[in-house]
Amino acid sequence: MPNKPICDELRFWNHIMEDHGEFIDGMLDPTEKDLKRRAEEFVKKFEELVKESIKCHEKQLAEKSLITTKEFRDFKVSAVEGLLNCKIKSIIPPLLGDHILREANHYIRILKEMKI
Repeated sequence: MPNKPICDELRFWNHIMEDHGEFIDGMLDPTEKDLKRRAEEFVKKFEELVKESIKCHEKQLAEKSLITTKEFRDFKVSAVEGLLNCKIKSIIPPLLGDHILREANHYIRILKEMKI
């Protein structure tokens, strides 16, 4: 039987990261095609992780989640820097960019601390 609390935690945070990808994509200017494409890719990756959490092989799912979240965090870092330096066309307020970056770092900390 899967460890339901761990599965629920992973599903919750992976869904949050999926949502972040969706609103990053939606708030970017249409001319930012590469960034929009990368955001869409992260949405798909996290969508798959949410689906996998139903089967929930805790260790495998946590490892995949950690790798994907680190990649997404790095994307968010470059996006926040681009926003602050006015190099990205977007309606994303820099404070929101900082918030979603902090949430990715928080999830990474949770994943590293999980005892699976």
